[in-house]
Amino acid sequence: MQYKFILIISSILLLSACTNPDQNNEPMDELAAARLLHQATMGPTLSEIRDAQELSPKQWLDEQIALEPNYHISYLVKSPDAENFSYINRIDAWWKATLRSDDQLRQRVAFALSQILVVSDSNSSLSSKPEGMITYYDLLLKHAFGNYRDLLEDVTLSPIMGTYLSHLGNEKADEDLNIRPDENYAREVMQLFTIGLEELNLDGSSKLDEQGNTIATYDQTQIEGFAKVFTGWTFAGSETFKRKSYDYIQPMEAFEDYHSEEEKILLNDEVIPTRYGPEESLEIALDNLFNHANVAPFISKQLIQRLITSNPTNSYVERVASVFNDNGQGIRGDLAAVVKAIYLDDEARNTSSVLVYQGKIKEPLLKKVHFWRSLSARSIDDYYKTWSVYNNYGQGPMLSSSVFNFYRPDYQPSQLRDDDLVAPELQIANDATLISTINDLFYYLVWSTAEGNNSISSSRIYVHIQTDIDYLNSNGIDALIDLYNVLYFAGNLSEETREALLDLDDYFDSDQDRLRVSYLLYMIAISPEFNLQY
Repeated sequence: MQYKFILIISSILLLSACTNPDQNNEPMDELAAARLLHQATMGPTLSEIRDAQELSPKQWLDEQIALEPNYHISYLVKSPDAENFSYINRIDAWWKATLRSDDQLRQRVAFALSQILVVSDSNSSLSSKPEGMITYYDLLLKHAFGNYRDLLEDVTLSPIMGTYLSHLGNEKADEDLNIRPDENYAREVMQLFTIGLEELNLDGSSKLDEQGNTIATYDQTQIEGFAKVFTGWTFAGSETFKRKSYDYIQPMEAFEDYHSEEEKILLNDEVIPTRYGPEESLEIALDNLFNHANVAPFISKQLIQRLITSNPTNSYVERVASVFNDNGQGIRGDLAAVVKAIYLDDEARNTSSVLVYQGKIKEPLLKKVHFWRSLSARSIDDYYKTWSVYNNYGQGPMLSSSVFNFYRPDYQPSQLRDDDLVAPELQIANDATLISTINDLFYYLVWSTAEGNNSISSSRIYVHIQTDIDYLNSNGIDALIDLYNVLYFAGNLSEETREALLDLDDYFDSDQDRLRVSYLLYMIAISPEFNLQY
C-alpha cells in the first residue's frame, strides 16, 4: 500500500479545466467546493460542501476567518466521579471541538501549527497537565489568523512550552554553582520555529556561498546569546524564582535577579548590550528572530505542505512568502493574509495551471476525523475516549514523540529520490501503522455502525450510516457512489476504483443494505484516491 501511495504522489495530475484568473471571485460548483473543503477543513461533511456552493473561494475563506474561535477549553470536562482533569479529558475535548466546530479553517490551520510549534505530553510530565495542554492548543487557535510575531511571543512564554523545551526556570550563569543557561529552546526556536538551519532565498531554495555550499543561519554564538535571553522566566504568580506556583495556564513571568545581564549576540550581528532586563531582552530577541529574512519562506513553505501540497514550486513559496513579508498594507507576519494566499494561489485552485506534482498524502488522523465528521461519530455518554489513537494512526493531537513532529517536512522515501520529491507523511506509514490504521477503520466503519448493533454500549463510539442506507434505497448504488465521489474524493474517483466498489457491492444481497454501505465506506478508506489529498 505504501508503494501505491508513492506512485500516486509521483504522478502528474492534470484537470481538464482551463485556468481562470477570476476563479477566486466566482461561485464554486459542487466539486470545486468539495476540493477546497478537503484542503481547508478537518474533513468536510456533505452539508458543509453544499453550504459552500455558490460562494466563491474568497468568500468562503473570508467567512471562515471572520468566525470566532471555537476554543477547546470549553469542551474540557472531567471523567465521571473524577476530582481532577486527566489526559484523556483533553483528547476527548479535542475530538469534540474538531468534530463539531464551525470554524473548520481555523481548526485546520491550528492543527498544522501544532506540528510546527510542537509540544507533546507523550511520555512526559505534561501528560498530567491537560488544562495547560489545551490552553496551549487554544493559543494556536487564537493566533491562527493573527500575527506570527504575537504567536511567537505567546509560544515562548507558554509554561507548557517552557516545560517541554526547558527554558522555564532557566537561570543566568553561575560558575561557582556550575550553572549555565539552558540552550534547548534557543536552538529549537531558531531551527524549528523561525529560520531553519540554512539561509534561504525568498522562494525557499537554499542560498549558496562562492564555493557552492549552503550557509548556516546561526552558530554556537547565537545559541548562547538566545539562551541568555531566555533566563529568569518561571511560572506566573510564583512567590520567588525557586518557590514556584506551578501555574500551567498563565504566561510565564520574569524574575530579574535570575536573568543574565551579559551581552547577548543575536542574528545578523545584532547585540543586546549588558544590563538589559528580561522583558526588554525578550522583546529585542523575538523581533530579531521575526524580522530575519528566512522566516517568511521557512514558515510559508511548511504551511503550504501541511495544507495543500508536499511539493510546492519555488514560485508558489515565493508568492506566499511575499505576502508574509507584506500583506499589502505594510504589515509583516499577517497569518490571515498568508492563509488566504496559500488557498487562493493558482497552484492550489487550478491543478492544470502549472506542471507540478499535486497534492499530498493525507495524514492518518485526518482520515479518521473525516469519517467521524461525515458519519456523526458519537457515544451515548458523549465521551471520545480514544486511548490508542497514537498507536493506531502513528499520530495524535500534541502526541509527537519529539519536538521534530511525527514526520519531517523534507522526508524523502527512497523511491522518490530520482524525482527529487518529498512525501513527509510517509515517514509514519510503516508496516505497523498501516496495519493498525486499516484495522481501526474497519472496526469503526464495519463493526461499530449504530445500525449494525442490536445492543448499544453507552461508552462505545458508533458511526451512523442510516442516511447513507436510505440514500442507497432511494437512489441506487450508482447514485450513492456519485455522492461519495463528492464527499470523500472531491471528484477524483477513478473508473478503476468505481468498478471495484461496484464489484464489491455485487457480493452482497440487495437486502443487506447495512453491510453494503459499511463495506463501501471501508473500501473507500483504503483506496489510493481517498488517501491522497488533491
